Amino acid sequence: MATDLRSPLPSPWAAADSVWTANERSLDVARAVLGARDAPVGTTPKEVVWRKNKACLYRYLRAMPATQQTPVLLVLPLINRAYILDLRPGASFVQSLLGRGFDVFLLDWGIPGDEDRNLDIETLVTRYLPRAVRKARQAAGVAELTMLGYCIGGALVACYTALYPDAIKNLVLFTAPITFAESGKFGSWTAKNAFPIDELVEVFPTVPGSMPDLGSKMLNPLPSTVGTYVRLWDKLGDESFDVAGWQAMYRWVNEGVPFPGAAFRQWIKEFYREDKLARGTLEFDGRRVLLGNIRCPVLNVAASADAIAPRSTTGSTLSLVGSADKQELLVKGGHVGIVVGRAASNDLWPKVADWLERHD
Repeated sequence: MATDLRSPLPSPWAAADSVWTANERSLDVARAVLGARDAPVGTTPKEVVWRKNKACLYRYLRAMPATQQTPVLLVLPLINRAYILDLRPGASFVQSLLGRGFDVFLLDWGIPGDEDRNLDIETLVTRYLPRAVRKARQAAGVAELTMLGYCIGGALVACYTALYPDAIKNLVLFTAPITFAESGKFGSWTAKNAFPIDELVEVFPTVPGSMPDLGSKMLNPLPSTVGTYVRLWDKLGDESFDVAGWQAMYRWVNEGVPFPGAAFRQWIKEFYREDKLARGTLEFDGRRVLLGNIRCPVLNVAASADAIAPRSTTGSTLSLVGSADKQELLVKGGHVGIVVGRAASNDLWPKVADWLERHD
C-alpha cells in the first residue's frame, strides 16, 4: 500500500509529551500502591471492653445515647483484618449503624502466632463467643443482642446460635458459607486428594495469610493481579477518582491474617469436605450443632456474583434454620463489594438497618 505523503508526521514535541504523561502516570501508580500501607483505616473511635488471648471486643463510642434497644455485635472472619466494616469515613457500615441509633460492638480475632496452633473453631465458638456475648450485654446493660457475622464469621455465629439459641435476639449473616456440598472452586481445590491439609499445618503452625489470599486471587487470576494495576492506571486519569478510598481497600485486601493451624484444619475437613454443619453432624463439646435449633429472626445477606461464598453455599441457609421469621436479601455484586462498595451505603446498609429496627 502506498504511503500517503500528505499525512503530517507526528510532532516530536507531541511524542515527548506522551512519554512524559506516561511517566507521570507510572509515578502516580507507584505512589498510590506504596502509600496504601499507611492508609487511614478503622478510624471510628472505640474502646476495649474485653480481651482473651489475641481476641479483642470493642465498643464504638457514641456522642449521644443509643436510641435502639438492641445492640449489634459484629463478628469478623478469621483471615481478614476486622476494619473492613469500618473501612474509612463515608465507607463504614459501623458509622451507618451508629447513625441509625444502634449500640455497636465488634469482635476482632486479632493476629494469632505460632503459639496458637491448637486453637480450633470449636474453642472459638464455645469459649470465646459466649464470653464476648456476655461482656457485650453487660456493657450495654441489656439481656439480648443481635449478632452479625461476615463470611467465616457468619458460619461461626450460626454455630454459636445453634448451640445457644436463647442467647441471641436476632441473627444476621453477611455472605456466610453454610452449605459445602457444592462449594465451587474452593471445594475442588481443598478436596481430600488435592489438598494436603495435615501436612500443611504440620509445616505451618499458623497458615500464612498470603495463602488464603492467593486462593481468592486465583478464583479470577488476571483481574485480581495484573488487572488491579491496569484499572488503577486508567482510573488515575480521572480527576474525580478517590485515591484514598482505593488505598484503604487495597490495604485491607493485602493485609491478611494468619489462620491458626487447628482452626484451618477443622474448617477444611469438617466444613468444606464433610459438610457437617449443613448435614447436622458437626459436634462441639459433645453436642450436635443443629441449625434447626435457631429460632430467632434471621436475615441472610447473599451476593449474586460471589466467587468466595457462591450461591450454592449461601442459598439453602434459610431452609436449614428453624426460625419462623426469616428473610434473604440477595444483593447484586461480589463477596466484598456488596459490603463496602460504592453502592453499599445506598443499598445494603439502609436495608439491614431497616430490618434491625423492625426487630428491635
